[in-house]
Amino acid sequence: MTKKKPIRRDRVLIALLFLVAVILIPILIHSGGSKPTTRTTATNTPPSGTTTAPLAVLPLTGPQAGTETATSVTPSTGTGSASGSAGAEAPVNESATTAAGILTHVVAADETLDQIASTMNVTTAQLMADNNLVSPSEITVGETLYATTNGLVHVIKRGQTLTDIFITYGVPIDKITQANGITDPGRIFAGKGIIIPGATTDLWQTVIRLSHGKVARFIWPLEGKITSPFGWRNNPVTGERQRHNGIDIDVPVGTIVHAAAPGKVYFTGEDSGYGTMIILQHSDNYYTVYGHLSSILVSKGQYVEVGQPIAESGNTGLSTGPHLHFEVRNGEFPIDPQRYLPT
Repeated sequence: MTKKKPIRRDRVLIALLFLVAVILIPILIHSGGSKPTTRTTATNTPPSGTTTAPLAVLPLTGPQAGTETATSVTPSTGTGSASGSAGAEAPVNESATTAAGILTHVVAADETLDQIASTMNVTTAQLMADNNLVSPSEITVGETLYATTNGLVHVIKRGQTLTDIFITYGVPIDKITQANGITDPGRIFAGKGIIIPGATTDLWQTVIRLSHGKVARFIWPLEGKITSPFGWRNNPVTGERQRHNGIDIDVPVGTIVHAAAPGKVYFTGEDSGYGTMIILQHSDNYYTVYGHLSSILVSKGQYVEVGQPIAESGNTGLSTGPHLHFEVRNGEFPIDPQRYLPT
């Protein structure tokens, strides 16, 4: 009687793997092994790991800081040329018009802003407003400038809505959508350049004035004499020795207070010390605080542009007279505003 050999499991396994390979290899070859591409869209979600520390202020009472921050971006229409590398020679007088009707021009060597404005058939003030320039000397060779002959060029910021833009410029949403071919007002993307039809350069002229024509992290919220600097002092109301977390600027009641940088309105309300106050949340975990106000012109959650009117100065809270109390904070830590303001 012949003895049967036992079936080896390892040989069965090898045979099964061979069969699977025979079936799958032709499929993979036919598909090319490529992965499907996905389209990414802009959202209001900050980068992974972004956190915002709570504001630690006494006697300030208010909500904890959120995680949403504003991000500064450069004009992007999808058809403009990218800025060249340092020392690269740019084409002379290269101008074009994007699909959205926004004019573009690549800065050539030895070109001035006045010359470029003339080439693009706009005023120098218009060109500065369209590109957020506080000084004509800011331009560099190879940089792409943007302009329009119908209003202003505006770059949408992260977290900004058409309602915010309407409030900033006073241009109705339907006019903005019509000028830019926007079919869904609730679906706009950060970083995209759009035209604000009929908008003037007035807001940017205010920015230039309050920046003293210099690039700085913040602009002055208004003009006036500093009556109390940042640091330790005897409280003018209580007489106690304590730290002054901001600067006091002497101005009459009702003076317009401007946003020192673009960002979201984080808090509006009343405080026993600060009186009527506003806190703006900016990019990079910075906040600005505006105290002793007489009226508030913005609402919580609204996105405001640099230089935009946000309040009127007053004499509310613990105050010895009309003035604006202005603070800059890096997270929860107050820092001297004059370190970040243009001289």
